[in-house]
Amino acid sequence: MRYVSKTFYNMAKNRKKKSGSAHRKPNVPVKHSKTYFETCHATTRRILQAIGEEPSLFDLYTKHQKQDLFRLMALPPRILAMQGHTVPKQYLRYVQESLMTNLRQTYFHEETKVTWMEIVTVGQTLLLMSMADPFLILLSPSQRETMKRLNKIFENIYFEMEKMIAATIKISLMTLSQPNFRIYGQSRLEMMPVNSDRFLQAIYIRVHESRSIRFKYHNRERTAFRIALGQFLSVPYMGATIAMSQIYPEIEHDRQLNIYIQSHAIHRFKERIDTIYPIMRNNFFCLSLMMVQQVVRGPDGTQLITCVTSTENGVKTIGYFVFTIDGNNLFVLTLLPLLGQDSPEGRILYKRLHLSTADLKYLGMDKLSFFYEVDIEQIPVLKRVLFDELHLDYVRTLYHSFREPDTPFDEKKTLFVKNFFEKLEIQSAADHASILDELIKSENELSE
Repeated sequence: MRYVSKTFYNMAKNRKKKSGSAHRKPNVPVKHSKTYFETCHATTRRILQAIGEEPSLFDLYTKHQKQDLFRLMALPPRILAMQGHTVPKQYLRYVQESLMTNLRQTYFHEETKVTWMEIVTVGQTLLLMSMADPFLILLSPSQRETMKRLNKIFENIYFEMEKMIAATIKISLMTLSQPNFRIYGQSRLEMMPVNSDRFLQAIYIRVHESRSIRFKYHNRERTAFRIALGQFLSVPYMGATIAMSQIYPEIEHDRQLNIYIQSHAIHRFKERIDTIYPIMRNNFFCLSLMMVQQVVRGPDGTQLITCVTSTENGVKTIGYFVFTIDGNNLFVLTLLPLLGQDSPEGRILYKRLHLSTADLKYLGMDKLSFFYEVDIEQIPVLKRVLFDELHLDYVRTLYHSFREPDTPFDEKKTLFVKNFFEKLEIQSAADHASILDELIKSENELSE
């Protein structure tokens, strides 16, 4: 904090009385508006209340001391590219806007309505001032003791704030990262002087080029890319690993396997989990393959890693990753749809309704958008299996940002699927393909 001390040393020097004179030098001209000071003072009282102190504590300081407290302005964090690292400008803007929105909308203390943005600006200023010796020496002993006590509180808040900001940026960078292109990370929050009365809180974005490896599967050489997170606070670039015992609990040795994903799996994810924006893809990879790492057994005994999403009721399954192990590496090969014939839910669905893989594709049930386009409530036989038995009704509520609650279902597709299952119930022994051909022919005739 040497730069803070120097700034306020000059301010303090201008406030001292002339030796042997009753007059003192004029105050340093106020560089901020009256409204700025009034806002800071009102916010400080609410912050004091939020941390369990009496708001009247602020009145222990004189008018000039209160002004000195806020001559220094801590600016909101600025997202910048690390020197030598190429980050698209639109990515920097996206991270900046996401962070600012979160700081403005998230409460540090809900009862007093103190937002994190107020902590980042006004709270940061109070922390800096509580560490500035030239300011402290102008206070009375009781004022100084109060400021030092508040310093300990604000230091704890600062570390909490730093973690919150870093976690918010981490989510944004996970969204922008692509295992087959680049992984983005961040440096710690840094304070730097802009001029004598403003300090910028800078966060630098780092770039880690994707790490790939060649492997053989079914006598064919393929390329796979490392699943990883970029730098986060003091943790550097970190590649995903999974314990062998997590896949095979009965195994004796417990070596860590490096996790890679091939392009085919990325393509299949885009195709089958088709209700999310492409830039969100890496969030699901990291959540499923780095954090949750839930391994289940498929209908044929094959081990699968669940592809999950986070909800208010915990993580929920939206698909399954198929993988193979070669040496110390685990390679994700493809993504099975939630209702695929080789998934646990899909096997039950096919067993109950005697469906085929062709039915799955024709009806669009191999895509997550099926739950948003088709009104399953109108199809009793399907509702009985998907909602009542498999409890997959949660899928409809996962992505409100992609389908608003009052958005209507696709009536044409709902009718198509409904007719298929009605005919299937009546002609249970009939060939599925002939039923589908009949429905498609009828639909084409109606459209003509």
